[in-house]
Amino acid sequence: MRKLKLGQYIREEGPDLHNYKTGTPTAGGVVFIIVALIFGINKMQFPLVLSLLLFGGIGFLDDISSILKKQALGLRAYQKFFLQIIFSILIISYSNSYTIFGTNVSKITYYIFWTFVITGASNAVNLTDGLDGLAGWVWITSILPLSISTKDFSTFFLISSVLAFLLFNTRPASLFMGDTGSLALGAFLSTYAMIHSVETQLIFSSSIFIVETLSVILQVISFKLFKKRIFKMSPIHHHFELLGWKEEKIVGVFSAINLIVSLSIIGW
Repeated sequence: MRKLKLGQYIREEGPDLHNYKTGTPTAGGVVFIIVALIFGINKMQFPLVLSLLLFGGIGFLDDISSILKKQALGLRAYQKFFLQIIFSILIISYSNSYTIFGTNVSKITYYIFWTFVITGASNAVNLTDGLDGLAGWVWITSILPLSISTKDFSTFFLISSVLAFLLFNTRPASLFMGDTGSLALGAFLSTYAMIHSVETQLIFSSSIFIVETLSVILQVISFKLFKKRIFKMSPIHHHFELLGWKEEKIVGVFSAINLIVSLSIIGW
């Protein structure tokens, strides 16, 4: 991939500290998605398989588009958003439950709620994927306690392949998961919560993903309304980076916090 120059283009508005990452091979999510499907396709429920294939597909199109355009932005936001909504609806159609937070709801409400959650979760992991290993380790600390809580270990194959991938994704990363990996992992996490009806636990197991997303929303609102920035840069991991924290420290602290909050769901 390096010889063919199939590498990541770093966003110009990102921290200058990341310039050295330009050219690092991306779309590495293909690796752990394929491995997980080869060994675990007979173990995972069909909606989980769909989440990896469909949202991994969106991410792959985005990564390839970025490489071909030779810039950080691949697919346009509305194109990704449209595909995310359509694919979320398709995944939800394989669910037999119409219960949210323990309450029976209409089919329409159920579809709207989980379309929002699946789309939001995939984008949240994508936003978190800004430092070497951050999105992967936070995802591990999200899905592992959730799997223990639900006593469903069909996630083992994906968890194992992501852990193997992280050997090459820890700073300095020799391979990025790209949108291929981040969108797929976010969709998988939320789909897993949907089929097990553990939406409350999902909130606790995704604390860092939620904080990362909220930091972007708050930053945009603050700047639009008051022309002031709450953070030095958003998502919030860049704020700490500009405060002088090393990437390894941010990844370690964020993952530890997410794990501590996630572990609270075990036994629910």
